[in-house]
Amino acid sequence: MERQSNSLEQQFIQLEELFTTLADKKKFNGNIMVLDKGVPLYKGAFGYAQLASSTMLNTDSVFELASVSKAFTAMGIMILQEQGKISYEDTIETFLPDFPYADISVHHLLTHTSGLPDYMALFEQHWDRSKIAANQDVLEQLKLHKPDIHFRPNEKYEYSNTGYVLLALIIEQVSGTSFADFMEQRIFYPLEMEKTRVYNRRYTQKSIDNYAYGYVSAHHLGKYCLPDELADHDFVIYLDGIQGDGVVNSTLEDLRKWDRALYTEKLVSKDTLEKAFSPVLLADHQPSDYGYGWRIRNDSGVGKVVCHGGGWPGYQTWLGRYLDHDKTFIYLSNMEQDGERTQAIIEAVENILFDRPYRIPE
Repeated sequence: MERQSNSLEQQFIQLEELFTTLADKKKFNGNIMVLDKGVPLYKGAFGYAQLASSTMLNTDSVFELASVSKAFTAMGIMILQEQGKISYEDTIETFLPDFPYADISVHHLLTHTSGLPDYMALFEQHWDRSKIAANQDVLEQLKLHKPDIHFRPNEKYEYSNTGYVLLALIIEQVSGTSFADFMEQRIFYPLEMEKTRVYNRRYTQKSIDNYAYGYVSAHHLGKYCLPDELADHDFVIYLDGIQGDGVVNSTLEDLRKWDRALYTEKLVSKDTLEKAFSPVLLADHQPSDYGYGWRIRNDSGVGKVVCHGGGWPGYQTWLGRYLDHDKTFIYLSNMEQDGERTQAIIEAVENILFDRPYRIPE
């Protein structure tokens, strides 16, 4: 059944109907915030933060952001670039000596145009799974095994977690501090994102308050469980020390502060932000739909959108910013569901926000 939305009050009602319906049918477990010019139009928490204790989520629960973290890593590079400590055209070996691939620049890492092989496949093949890997291990495995590059730099776009791990290493090398501390000192603290941190739960063996544990569906057991309990998800343990491509953990309110800061020059100049939100031209002069840590699209109905999704066992996340209308949608889920449903939910919210007919996913 299609429904139509108009005023902000009606949009609130429709958003409430959408998410309560999904939650009642156990089709959504997580936290939601929709902003209109920075003001929460709708905010909700649905379902469980921890199944074993039947602890419920609340709107201050802390979630793993997965690849939504990439925007923070990119911001770290942009901050160092404005300080004159990095040039986007610097090659990787400028910062990481003996890097085994030539002619790859910081820009190529930011825009997923490096052609670098996927580190997860490399670790699946070669890594001692009794050990938890950290970022330096990614670099050492690339040096040791030298898997073939997928294409020449800037030849095409191919999403690369490897690139963002290397960006975190570069931030550490240039700043002289850990990636986690740099994020805290240069981004989270200045923006008063008090509950946000770079958090490797299994690697550090530390717990934090009000944490939303991520659950996956164990079909053979007929229930949801932590990925740690499943042999085919053991990579969540042995890759848990890796940063840059994920592992920023945050809350709805802190992500609201992040969104608002990106309309200002609190962290970097507007010119720098504009570059981050602009597609790059590939070698064949075709535009990519990715900037620096953000996907980019232009829609005749909603204008310019910069967004990013994230997925890691137990977590699905999305942050969409509708720049021409100053609207924002923050989606944090800690219960595995298929990607099609997530996309259908995002589309339904977008249609509500822009007064278009929408459908509650079946």
